[in-house]
Amino acid sequence: MGKVRIYEGTTLWYPYRIKIGNNVTLNEWVYISGYGNVTIGDAVRIGSRTTIISSDHEFGDCNKRIYQQGIKSCGGVTIEDDVFIGTGVIILDGVTIGTHSVIGAGSVVTKNILPYSVAAGNPAKVIYKLN
Repeated sequence: MGKVRIYEGTTLWYPYRIKIGNNVTLNEWVYISGYGNVTIGDAVRIGSRTTIISSDHEFGDCNKRIYQQGIKSCGGVTIEDDVFIGTGVIILDGVTIGTHSVIGAGSVVTKNILPYSVAAGNPAKVIYKLN
């Protein structure tokens, strides 16, 4: 872990599965579940109350309660270098956010965001490509 600013209320679950680059800021009340691995590149800013979830519950066996079926990951979450994530964003398992991208406040990221993109909405969609 490089130079990282972590503000009040931030929670890192399974921190040994979370890799954080240099010059990263995690603002107030960020929640990162590293169960399925989370990689955060250099020069990333993550807004307050953002949630990053790198796993999901199994639920396919109707003869078992969901909480008894275990946890799986679809590849974890990767946030590449120089990304800005607005306040209140939710990033789900299996997602890569490409370098030099911006995610608008309140967005829910369910699919990969290509580099040099601005994405927003629920689900997040690219609304602008940077040149």
